[in-house]
Amino acid sequence: MLINNVVLPDTPSNPDSEIVSIPDIPYTTSYDSKAVMPEMYSYCLMISNLLSKHPIQSLARAEGSFATFISLIPILTESFTLKLSYPNSIPLPDREIFKEILLKIGSFSSYILDEMLPKIYTILAETLEEFLQSVNTGLSIEDLENFRENMHWILLIIGYVLVEEDEEHNFVWQSKLVFHYEEVIAGKQNNLDKYVPYIEGCINAPNLLTDPSDVDIVIKIIGTVLAWCALEDTLLKDHGVTVLNIGLCNTSLWCIKRLVSAIGMHIQKFGTADPLAKATENITQLLVDFSLQKSFRVLGIMGDERKTCTDAIELLATLAHVMYHETSKSIFLFSYLSAIKTDQVLVRSALLKVLIQIGSIISDEVKQKTLFEMILVPIRTKFVSMCKDPLERNENFDDLLDCFCAVVHGTNKCTAGFLFEYLRPVLKSSVCLLNEFKDSEIIIGAILQFFDCLTKQINLYCDNHEDMLFIYEMLLLVMRLYEVDHKERYKKLSDKEKASELVLLLEILVNILNKRNQPINWITGELEFTGNRSSIVSTAYNLVICVTGHELLKRMFNFSFYRFLRYSAEMAPECIVKYSPENLLVTVELLKNGLQVDNEKDDLLCNLKDRFEQEISINSALAIAHLSTYFANTTTKSEMATKMFALVIEPVFLMCLNAPWQEDALSSAISTALYSLLCCDEEGCKMYVKTLLSREDNQSNRGTLRNAFRTLMSFSPGKHPDKNEKHEFRDRLKQFLTQVEGLLAIG
Repeated sequence: MLINNVVLPDTPSNPDSEIVSIPDIPYTTSYDSKAVMPEMYSYCLMISNLLSKHPIQSLARAEGSFATFISLIPILTESFTLKLSYPNSIPLPDREIFKEILLKIGSFSSYILDEMLPKIYTILAETLEEFLQSVNTGLSIEDLENFRENMHWILLIIGYVLVEEDEEHNFVWQSKLVFHYEEVIAGKQNNLDKYVPYIEGCINAPNLLTDPSDVDIVIKIIGTVLAWCALEDTLLKDHGVTVLNIGLCNTSLWCIKRLVSAIGMHIQKFGTADPLAKATENITQLLVDFSLQKSFRVLGIMGDERKTCTDAIELLATLAHVMYHETSKSIFLFSYLSAIKTDQVLVRSALLKVLIQIGSIISDEVKQKTLFEMILVPIRTKFVSMCKDPLERNENFDDLLDCFCAVVHGTNKCTAGFLFEYLRPVLKSSVCLLNEFKDSEIIIGAILQFFDCLTKQINLYCDNHEDMLFIYEMLLLVMRLYEVDHKERYKKLSDKEKASELVLLLEILVNILNKRNQPINWITGELEFTGNRSSIVSTAYNLVICVTGHELLKRMFNFSFYRFLRYSAEMAPECIVKYSPENLLVTVELLKNGLQVDNEKDDLLCNLKDRFEQEISINSALAIAHLSTYFANTTTKSEMATKMFALVIEPVFLMCLNAPWQEDALSSAISTALYSLLCCDEEGCKMYVKTLLSREDNQSNRGTLRNAFRTLMSFSPGKHPDKNEKHEFRDRLKQFLTQVEGLLAIG
C-alpha cells in the first residue's frame, strides 16, 4: 500500500498496534498492516529536502498536503521510539537518532533567521527563567522532568540552527548565519564593549539573567546557553551527580563544543575582518576558561559516566584545536591538569590523548615536561611493575596498552623526543609480556596494536638514530619470539584468527620498512641497521610462509603481504634472494599472481576489486623493480635465484601489453618493472620477444613488430638507472604500445 493512499484517522494510534522489525528502519502502523514504514521515512526525507532547497515556493504550493505531511511526523517519531525499546537495541543519544531531522530544521531555519533567532532566544531565556523561579518557589518532579526535556531539545536545536559541519568535519557557523549577521545584525545599535561583561555575567551570575538591548541576538543566545551550563556546573560542584540529568549534561557539553568550534574556526579563517569574528574575538578567553572548568569538573566527579566524559573530552579536544592560543594562556589550565586523576576516568585512553594534545600547546617547556611526567609516569610505573610478575596479577594489561596507544596518538613533532624516551621501558616490558601470554589473543592483539601505533608515528616524527636502533632491536625480539614460541599456537588458530593477527604484524613491519623511516649515516651515505632489517624481513617471511598455506595467503591477507613484499624488496633485497629454493619459488609465484589483475580473485577482494587489485599489482610491480635493480647491481648472483626470477619476465611483458595505458601509479610501476628487468636480464627479455614474434599469429606483421621492439629496447641500460632513463623508457613504451595496437597477438 503506497503512502499517498493511507487515510489518516482522527484518533491517535493504538499503542498496541502491530510492530514488525525491518533491518535498520523500524515498521509500525495502526492504519494497515501492509503500509511500509521505510517508504514513509523516505517520503519524509524527500519533503524535508524539498523544503530545505525551495522553502518559500514549497510552502506556498503545499496548501493542504503540507498539513498531511506534518501529521505523518509523529508516526515516524513513534516508530523510532519503539525501535529504541527493543531489548537488543544499543541506546543512542537523541542528537544521533534525530540527526537527519535536526539537520533539516537547521537548514530550513537558515532561510528565516530574522524570525528564528529571536524565537530561539525567547524560548531559551523564558525556559531558564521559569526554572530559576521554580527553584525558589518549589519544583515538582513532573515540572523538573518537563524542564529537562525542554532544555534538552532547545540546546539540540540551537546546536543545529547556528552551527553546521563542513566538508572536513569541522563545526562552523551556518553559512547563511554569517551572511545574515553581516547584512542585518552588524548594522544595528550594538556595543561591542558590552559583550565581555555580558558573557562574564552569564557565567558568574547565571541566576541574574539580563537582556541588554545593545548586545546582539547571537551573543545573547551564546550567553544564555553559557548561563545554563554555569548553573549546571554549580549544581554538580555543590550537590554532586545525583541532582543532574545525565542526558541533559551530555547535550550541554555537546552544544558548547559546537559553539566554541564555530567561534574558533571563524576567527582562524577571517580574523577581525568579518563582523561575526570581530564580535566574538574578545569573549574567546572567557569561553575557554569556562569550558576548561566545566570539562574538568565533569571528569573529576563523573568519571564513571562514559558518554558524559567522552563529551567533556571532545570539548577539550576542540579547545586544543581551534583555540589553542587562549587554552595555553589560561591561568587555570595547569591547576586543572595537575589535579586530574586519570585512573578514575572510565575513558582513560581518550583522556590521555587529549591531555597530551593540550600539553603540547603549553609554551613553557619546564611546565610541559612536568605535566607529562605527572600524568604519564605513574601509568608507566604501574605497567612495568605489573610486567615483572604478570601471572600473579589480575590486571587489564590491554587497558594500559590502550593508554600507551593514546599517548602515541597524541604525539607531535615537538613532543616526539620526550614521549619516545618515555615509551622505551614500555616497549621492553611489552616484549616480555608477549612471551608470558603467548596463549592470550587479547593481550597479544593489544601489544601488536601498540607496536602498530608507535611505528606509524615513528614514521612521521622520529629522526633519532638511537630510537630507531632500539625499535629495530625490539622488533627483532618480537619476530624471534614468534618464530620460536608462536608457531605451535598458530596450529590451533582458525584461518580467520591467523589472518587477523598476521595482518597487524605485517602492517608493523611495513611501517618500519618504509623508506621515509630509514636512518642514514651522514658520513658514508649508507643506510644504517641493514643487518637488523634483513634479519627482521627473513624471520617475518619464513614465519608467514610457515604458518600459512599458499591458499590462505591468497585468500585472507594478500593486500598486506604485497605491501610487505614491496618494502622488503626495496630495503632488504639481499635477504630475499637468499631464501630457500622452496620459499623463493613461492615468492616468484606470488609476484606473478599479483600482476594478473584480470584473473579471478577471492571473495574478499571481489568486494573492493578496483582498489585492492590495483594496489596489489602496483606493489608486485615495484617489488619486481627493486629486486631486478638489486640483481643488476650485485656482483655475486645466485644462479638459482636468477633462473627463478626470470619467470616474471613474461607476466610483466603481458601486463604492459594488456593493461590500458594511463598516466597513473599502476602504469608507472609496470613501466619501471619492465625497465628494471631489461637492466637485470636483457637476454631473457630478448628471448621472450623472439618467442612472441615466432607465433604464427604474428607472422604477417613481423617486420613492423620487430622494428617496434627494436626501438623500445635499443638502449644500453646502466647498472644504476636514474629517473631520466626510466622516464625516457616510459615514453618509448607508450609510443611502442601505440605502434603495435591491433598488430601484436599475445594470447
